[in-house]
Amino acid sequence: MVRHVLVLGAVSAALAGCGEHGDGRPSSTPAARPASTPAPDVGERKPPTLVYFQRQGAAGATFDTITVRSDGTATNEKRYGGTGGRFPELILRRGGLAQLRRALARLPEEGPLTEGSPPPGGASYLLRIRGHALTARAGGLSPDARPAVRLLDGYINGIGVRRYTREHATHTP
Repeated sequence: MVRHVLVLGAVSAALAGCGEHGDGRPSSTPAARPASTPAPDVGERKPPTLVYFQRQGAAGATFDTITVRSDGTATNEKRYGGTGGRFPELILRRGGLAQLRRALARLPEEGPLTEGSPPPGGASYLLRIRGHALTARAGGLSPDARPAVRLLDGYINGIGVRRYTREHATHTP
């Protein structure tokens, strides 16, 4: 009987530390997460975002984004329909951040970055910069937008990247 009371007491004490404080507030103990979810970097603070760039391919077949931060690091998100994606962290090559800043400075504050009537079926772009969203379509980029879109599109493809620091995926074997 004493053994049952001790076991029951130990289980009760263990459960008391999980989930909630006695007053119903959630505890700071992290909840279990699925194995496919990457562990958060505790205490890691990322520098401010310089630009967010999204590329949607022909007929919506691809959807890639890159977020470039003010220190020249970036997160590239490559999504694959409903089957997950890869999310590498990367560092731009030397001089790449300065080159990107110059190209971004040429962009207008607002409005589309497309001129004329681009041919159908090309990629569409979305840039978020300085609190504004700018859109563009391949085949009709304004001259001021071409350098920035070319650089950002290249970063998604690995062009202008010095190295990858880590990568995680939603579905890993």
